Amino acid sequence: MSPQDYVAAKAAPRGSSLYYSIRYAPPASQPALRALFAYQREVTEIVRETQEHSVATAKLGWWREELERVFEGRAQHPVGQAMQRDLLPGRTLDWQPLSQVIEGVELDLNYGLYPSFRELADYCHRVGGSITGLAVELCGYRNPQTLRYAHDLGMALQLFTLLRRVRRDVDAGRLYMPEADMREAGVRQADLFGRRTTEPIRRLFELQAARTRDFFRHALEQLPAEDRYPQRSGVVLAQLYLTLLDELEADGFPLLERSIHLTPIRKFWLAWRTARRQRRDRSFAS
Repeated sequence: MSPQDYVAAKAAPRGSSLYYSIRYAPPASQPALRALFAYQREVTEIVRETQEHSVATAKLGWWREELERVFEGRAQHPVGQAMQRDLLPGRTLDWQPLSQVIEGVELDLNYGLYPSFRELADYCHRVGGSITGLAVELCGYRNPQTLRYAHDLGMALQLFTLLRRVRRDVDAGRLYMPEADMREAGVRQADLFGRRTTEPIRRLFELQAARTRDFFRHALEQLPAEDRYPQRSGVVLAQLYLTLLDELEADGFPLLERSIHLTPIRKFWLAWRTARRQRRDRSFAS
């Protein structure tokens, strides 16, 4: 398997939301986006797939070294090799956002508790917002306000991901719900191991969903008209996730019992319609 095939399977397998999102990115940026999101997934999954703290710490250290190898042209991992080939050439790329992902996962590994949304927001910014900021740069923008869109979109995408995979995280001994929100909803950590979405747990999930919607809304409101078309892949992803969030809400957030997905044909239709709207809006704005 080539590095390019590896990152496509890792980050954006056929039929996934990210797959349809990247299809609408500028063609020249698509390989770089797949490499970027594969890197994010590779690093953030360490805490869920590795039980031993020392082993997880060692893996994070290895990825720090791999980032250095990427920028030196001697990457070893398929994701690093894809980044080296598709992400770096012809671009002046800031090292810090990539390093922030490792820092965020390291903080998560060492602490693992989020007393309030403030602490969770810091984690989301490091592992999500930093990557989305790079993705926005890869797709191109003219208005500096688009960077505000990038931040809020990154927060929204990360919050949605944490909400959607809550059962998987709980099974792995991880919890990404602010303790203040849990107290407000009347939920104890042990309650989430029951595999049943009780009314208090549903209230907790509603709190997370409302916050996620707010970040999506703020992101889309801040995206300037002149940059909506080059940033259409991010808008597509936001629309796919917002639609799935509607489905989860309508079904009562059964996140501990089962997974809910949009069908590939529905994703295709939503992605096409959303991207087409960005093209139309660009025509009206010009």
